[in-house]
Amino acid sequence: MERVNSFSQAYSQAPWRKQVAILGLFLLIVVFVALIAGIYLNVTARASTAGREIQSIQTTVEALELSNADLKTRLGELNSSQAMKARASALGFKYVEAENKLFLVVPGYVERQPARLAPAHTPELPSASVLPAEYTESLFVWLQRQFNLKIFPLFRINP
Repeated sequence: MERVNSFSQAYSQAPWRKQVAILGLFLLIVVFVALIAGIYLNVTARASTAGREIQSIQTTVEALELSNADLKTRLGELNSSQAMKARASALGFKYVEAENKLFLVVPGYVERQPARLAPAHTPELPSASVLPAEYTESLFVWLQRQFNLKIFPLFRINP
């Protein structure tokens, strides 16, 4: 008991200890809040950076899609019938009339057959399937027949 009294007396004689404990608790809370705020700012900065990178990539993708569309348009213009006729005539080719055409017969050549992607549609009518008798009897009938064949082989009746 004497020790408790001396401790409480020593504590009451040094009130600065309470102030240090309160100050320490306050600083601990401030450090904890600062740590949480730092983590939050780090995560937010990373998310913002990732968002900017995504926007940049999307812009690049859109530019490449426009470039592809432009190239397809130019290819269509180059392959148009008017452009092909102009290039052919510039190279010295002439249009051939039907009476001037010459066809070559190549021995062993088989003409290409049209692709058949799906079988021809024929409506199928449902038909009754006929099963053998072995598949129509139940397990109990089969067991009874086996039992009769093993136990009473002399009295077997041939159907």
